[in-house]
Amino acid sequence: MNEIIEMTHGSGGNSTHRLLERFFIKHFKDLGLQPYNDAALVELDNSTTIAITTDGFVVNPLFFKGSNIGELSITGTCNDLAVMGAEPKWLTCGFILGTGTPFYILEKVVKAMSQAAIEQKVQLVAGDTKVVEHHEKLPYILITTSGIGIIRTSYPWHINNIRPDDTLIISGTIGEHTLAVLNARNGWFKHSSISSDCAPLYPMLKNLHSQETVHWVRDVTRSGLAGVCNELSDAIGLIVELSEESIPISEEVSGWCEVLGYDPLTLANEGKALLAVDSSAKIKILELLRRHPLGKDAAIIGELKTSQDKPMVILNTTIGGKRIIPPPSGDHFPRIC
Repeated sequence: MNEIIEMTHGSGGNSTHRLLERFFIKHFKDLGLQPYNDAALVELDNSTTIAITTDGFVVNPLFFKGSNIGELSITGTCNDLAVMGAEPKWLTCGFILGTGTPFYILEKVVKAMSQAAIEQKVQLVAGDTKVVEHHEKLPYILITTSGIGIIRTSYPWHINNIRPDDTLIISGTIGEHTLAVLNARNGWFKHSSISSDCAPLYPMLKNLHSQETVHWVRDVTRSGLAGVCNELSDAIGLIVELSEESIPISEEVSGWCEVLGYDPLTLANEGKALLAVDSSAKIKILELLRRHPLGKDAAIIGELKTSQDKPMVILNTTIGGKRIIPPPSGDHFPRIC
């Protein structure tokens, strides 16, 4: 009776998933809720399939090197559609504004959203605004979004398509977004070049639309690669086996993680995709990703395996050993998206 919501419930790790299972999936599963993917799929009467998603953005601070809450809200929503094999088309947005929000800050955020929508060729077709008393521990501006896209692949990139022995490919280096936000928040490494990787995934992923060997795609956001791989393993009941030396991490991110004691596998990203593809086509898919600037650092990082053991994520380390990668616990990086 004394349980309450805590910050850890928003981390994207164990606490988040227990919260989802206990309340939302429990009560919404019979109403059409589609968990374990970044967007829901709805088939229209004319046999057109659309993807629908919704998201919330509470990043603090509102502006950080490489992006801001406005651009992030548009790009993050479009990416949730793009990883399903959809072309993002229409968005809605809602603003919760704290009293005392400077008009010039709101202007910068809204302008950033407009520019991002124009660049990504999506329409902002509806919205809502509410004003609440500002709390000193909250950002002045909170944004919610919903998005609709049209599936452009022969079949959606859905978790149900995954097969044992699929190969895992990451589209680029990991960890930049979390460190960019922490830098803006705390000023830990003022002369660092680390910048958020916030970027639209659709232009890169549309090059794969004709490839039926792509089975599933997910953007690697909150809770990082460790969180996404654990979600995947639990959902499909397979072993996710990763190669530590194959995971692309920039020297700067690696160095700051060593200084700060962070695991780069748990850091959030806002412009990276994880793909499960047929192992026979892994080289072809890798080459297609690398043709786009966002995929220049794409790498094959692991595979899916059946096992008599319970589902888990195993990392083959650079020193020749193996270790289990647990789902992130706690709330190490509050409000990074």
